[in-house]
Amino acid sequence: MRIYAEGLGVSYPILIDTTGSVHGQYQQVTPFPTGAYPQDWIVGTDGRIVYVNNTFALEEMIAVVEAELAP
Repeated sequence: MRIYAEGLGVSYPILIDTTGSVHGQYQQVTPFPTGAYPQDWIVGTDGRIVYVNNTFALEEMIAVVEAELAP
């Protein structure tokens, strides 16, 4: 994961929920009926999910992260 993040130039922390415990705390309904992977989720600074997508949309994800981190 570290190599992948470094390759993208990511400088913020990336957390991986290997046990599914964080996912379970949100008790959300699967947003994609097919359970398609990959799924991208971004949790906002207030702990709410602010972005979900099952296609790779780098520009969208960057915009969401930048908006969350903006002063």
